[in-house]
Amino acid sequence: MTFSNPWFIAALVGVLGVFHVELVATFLNLAQFRHALPERLKAIFSGETVQKAAEYAAASSRVDLLRSAVSLAALIAFWWGGGFDWLQRWSTAWGWGGIQTGVAVIGLLILAQNVLSLPFDVWDTFKVEAEFGFNRMTAGTFISDRVKGLVLSALLGGPLLALVLWFFQTQKLAALYAWLTVAGFSIVMAWVAPRLLMPLFLKFKPLENGTLREALLALAARLKFPVVDVSVVDGSRRSSKANAFLSGFGKNKRIALYDTLVEKHSQAELEAILAHEIGHHKCRHVPKQLALGLLETGLLFFLLHAALQSPAFFTAFGVAGMPLGLGLVLFSILYSPASLLLGLVSSASSRKHELEADAFAKTACGGQPLIEGLKKLSVDHLSHPNPHPLTVWLHYSHPPVGQRLAALEN
Repeated sequence: MTFSNPWFIAALVGVLGVFHVELVATFLNLAQFRHALPERLKAIFSGETVQKAAEYAAASSRVDLLRSAVSLAALIAFWWGGGFDWLQRWSTAWGWGGIQTGVAVIGLLILAQNVLSLPFDVWDTFKVEAEFGFNRMTAGTFISDRVKGLVLSALLGGPLLALVLWFFQTQKLAALYAWLTVAGFSIVMAWVAPRLLMPLFLKFKPLENGTLREALLALAARLKFPVVDVSVVDGSRRSSKANAFLSGFGKNKRIALYDTLVEKHSQAELEAILAHEIGHHKCRHVPKQLALGLLETGLLFFLLHAALQSPAFFTAFGVAGMPLGLGLVLFSILYSPASLLLGLVSSASSRKHELEADAFAKTACGGQPLIEGLKKLSVDHLSHPNPHPLTVWLHYSHPPVGQRLAALEN
């Protein structure tokens, strides 16, 4: 582990660079609250709302920055203190096979990461979100969600990880086989998750018969969008924030509305929000984003294959030998800056798609209902009214509300 090792330099610059880019973006974004709002937004965000949004952003950023700083410090200390080499020697002493050891090591490190992040998650949920009136989650629900998430990760991710490790241990075209397997798994999960996994966390019940249900189904029929079910999700058990989504393929699509969304929005606004979601499907955004994600996964496995073939890659982290399972963990550290850069493309594409879906909704329902719905969502969620371009560039999957309103009004 020396500064003459290019893998070491790449990993160190990567982890430090990502942290500092995020740090700069956070401070620039918070500083934006000192700037005067455009006239369009002044009518939406009162001075009191802007002040509260600034306090909420500052509190949330404080948690995120501390979480990142502690995580970075723990990584550097473990790395430079010979932790990865110790972990390799300790796991080798178990006497297990390479694949079993690899899965166990990765599982242990993921569990350690969750434990390290847990105090900040509790702080964010029960202090920050509660202070600003968003959190409705009990301690029991919080613990239950965590346990279910870890169990599902083990049951679904464990076998998939073992198969990926087997490919890299036995196959010359391991990167290709791993990519095809993960791609297939992602597509299957897109169909399975809303039906089998999400109900483990959220309760879905049919929307009651009435004018709203009839209006939503009539809108879907008018837009030639086959729907088999309209459900209400008990999102209010966890947060006061509202949401809606569509799931399913072909003629088995389902509409899901959070109960908080139904409570706070008029029928016309809900129709416009549904039209926006239908617009994503009509404009083929779902397969486009899926294809983009699969291309990124393909690049990930290509680079992973190159790293696992290099003894210098393992030496950069102070590890003797070339342990396969630990190699995947080390690669995830090295890949973080590349992931950030690739995320820029995905986020830019997503923001473009959101504007296209808004335009579709405007054509279907007129612009005003969606405009009113976006205004309510922005104020209710204490969204940043005028975020810094760097933060938008790095993290926003949706355009800022001002940009969306301008596009709808024009």
